[in-house]
Amino acid sequence: MQRKFKVTTSITKYMWASSRADAEKFQEELIRKGQLDIFRHSETDVKFCFAGGKDFIEAPEDISQTRDPIKEPRRGDWLEIEQGDVKACALVRRLTRRKVYYYEALSRTERSVDRERWTQWAGQHSIHPSYDGIVPQFIVDEVINSHDERGMLSGFSATPDSSLILEILNKYGYIPDDYEVENGYWAEIYIDRALSDKILEGQDEPILRNGTDGDDEFGDFSVGFSEDLPTIDDFESKF
Repeated sequence: MQRKFKVTTSITKYMWASSRADAEKFQEELIRKGQLDIFRHSETDVKFCFAGGKDFIEAPEDISQTRDPIKEPRRGDWLEIEQGDVKACALVRRLTRRKVYYYEALSRTERSVDRERWTQWAGQHSIHPSYDGIVPQFIVDEVINSHDERGMLSGFSATPDSSLILEILNKYGYIPDDYEVENGYWAEIYIDRALSDKILEGQDEPILRNGTDGDDEFGDFSVGFSEDLPTIDDFESKF
């Protein structure tokens, strides 16, 4: 549940001055010269605010990364249970006062459990809060498999497809907020890196320098053209 807060970041200095105007002007001068800096000299005070109005801005959820995912589960948290070689993953989809609704990766079904039971599980196994910057492996695997089915893990088309990544993330409830859109959507970046690593793993041995099998005689040519490819003249002759 979100609450309203009044947040004030200020720089406070004590000084001798002949007037309020002199004190104010000198403070502004110190700030302008960089002798007072908001990052080094300021303090932030946060208080509950009960006032109405429309000038409230919304802070990104969990940006402080201080929420306890065991006591305060939220959508996007996920639980990892490991037994031998089998790993079970449960991704929180939604919550009510009494229940935690989660997606179970092994059975590919959505289930629910009492909050007390979920808290017990979270305390006994590995719990990943939604803010920790890690996407569940089953989602990463699905994205990789989808790219593989489309032939996008090898050859000239071997590159992460942003639209496909976002489509699968959206399927599991990963929807970027305005802050993530502006500053970089962490979930997309995470999977993009995993895909890039997978593409590099699947590539053949690196092509020898300049494609000349190491022959320095042809070392000045960085790109080789096949005689079968059309030239610029061929393109121009068609228009």
